[in-house]
Amino acid sequence: MSTPQFPTQTLDRVPSTLAPSPRLGLAGRAWVTFGLAGALCASALAADPPNTNPPPKPSASSLLKLDDGRAGRGNLIATTGIRGFAKPPSATAHALIMTIGDYQGGIPKLRGVAFDTATATAIATRMGVPEGNITSLKDGQLTVEGMRKALDDLEAKLGGNDQVFIYYSGHGGRQLVQEDGVERCAESLISVDGRGLIDSEVEERLKRLSEKAQKTIVFLDACHSGGVTTRAVGNALYTPKAYTPPGQTCSKPSNLLTRSVVNNKTPGSGGANFVHIAAARDSEISLDQPNRGGVASQAWLACLAGEAKDRDGSGGLSAEEIRLCAQDRIEKQLAGAQGFLPHHVVINGNPNMVLSYAAKDAPQAIPVANKPVAPQVVATAKPSPLAALTDIYNSRDDRRLLTLTTTKPQPVIGKDNIEFTVTSREGGYLYLLMVGSDGQTFDLLFPNQLDRQNIIEPGASIKLPRPSWELGAEGPPGKNTLLAIVTDNPRDFADAGLKPSGPFSAVEAVAAKDIQLVTAGSSAPQEAECSNPAATRTLAVKKRCSTGYAAAMLTIEEVK
Repeated sequence: MSTPQFPTQTLDRVPSTLAPSPRLGLAGRAWVTFGLAGALCASALAADPPNTNPPPKPSASSLLKLDDGRAGRGNLIATTGIRGFAKPPSATAHALIMTIGDYQGGIPKLRGVAFDTATATAIATRMGVPEGNITSLKDGQLTVEGMRKALDDLEAKLGGNDQVFIYYSGHGGRQLVQEDGVERCAESLISVDGRGLIDSEVEERLKRLSEKAQKTIVFLDACHSGGVTTRAVGNALYTPKAYTPPGQTCSKPSNLLTRSVVNNKTPGSGGANFVHIAAARDSEISLDQPNRGGVASQAWLACLAGEAKDRDGSGGLSAEEIRLCAQDRIEKQLAGAQGFLPHHVVINGNPNMVLSYAAKDAPQAIPVANKPVAPQVVATAKPSPLAALTDIYNSRDDRRLLTLTTTKPQPVIGKDNIEFTVTSREGGYLYLLMVGSDGQTFDLLFPNQLDRQNIIEPGASIKLPRPSWELGAEGPPGKNTLLAIVTDNPRDFADAGLKPSGPFSAVEAVAAKDIQLVTAGSSAPQEAECSNPAATRTLAVKKRCSTGYAAAMLTIEEVK
């Protein structure tokens, strides 16, 4: 036998003497499409009448009050009482925030964008990015060369198991470009001096980042408005947040990214590691507000700060659950906005990726114009262990490959033994969680008090149970869902409240969020070495600091 690459993990609850082959009952307790057109959507900035008073200083707390879209100014949707859950900070999480409002050379200025920096910073913090890992650039720093350097610098920081959040707010546009002798209409992020960082280059850079990062989340609050060149028009209520360079008007883009970036769903391809959030559909107008910033960005922050509902009771908040909350907020805010319909937040990539975790039921304010706001409790779904396992699976590092199979998908109760085969391409520490047919508890089947050797070598397969123990189909009838995960470093599920239950460990459904936190490595202390890009180039350090994991799911139905 070859020498293991990973040190042996010791479980506190393992007895000194192993029982010979007991029969244990399996109790039935019960690359992605990056459509830049969807992000560089038609967007607008609310223009206030001239005001000699200085604007308020942007802050995260002030941004959690939004205009309700009605005629009177100051009709705010208060969010007092929200006690949202902020994801624990991770030394391997990074954010790049780019905002351009003070454009040069006659390009319309965007007065609300200055507030998007605070919004994006608060979003990053709530997703677990430490303050020291947030890079914010704005205005004159963001020429095309400045944007390229910012993305290059971010890429240089990554050690392979990082999580990345990229945010851009500013003008988006369309321009004619020549590529391989063919003219096409390209989407672009407009730099401070009016040049465009075009879609094909953005695509290539995001591909490289995604190959080096465990998770890549992109939020673009920018827009185009067909081939219309933006002009400031007197005291117009709204100014489109878009700019097309003179002489380069094009109205029907050939979106290279939509056509060429394959939505790769092959296991182990990394296709599920990417989330792209667009402020609106490419055919819509999204809105910004002076002294507040992007409506979609504000709504996303409010939902992360506690408004989003844990709709499936998993304990996690997926990108889709946050989107639904943000969309509801946008529609309420813009219900009375004359001349504009609510725009729609769009997600490309993996909508089921968990971006944060649910708070407990908390009093939240209901938006009522010009009336006192009475806190009400927004209830979440009943805790669901099965939904938690699904969240864990959907948030795996999809660059890794793990398989979980059985020769008896329908074992007969009282007759058959249950057997699994786990194969891991990358290797690491193996854990096997189960939710039985009643869906009320989590069970940690492996490692357990009879078998603590949970290291699996790269490319190896392990058959479970081992000879020292057996797992019998003991009923009741129903489906049991198993989740296998392989991590780079040990996880201690005792932190989620699992307690001995026979040779295994179990915990009630209320621990759904805690199970997710342990699996994601969020409960582990963040060592100083994990913040050192040079140190994380070392394989041993990279494994100690990693929060990534491979995952595979399997359903076994016990029958009579």
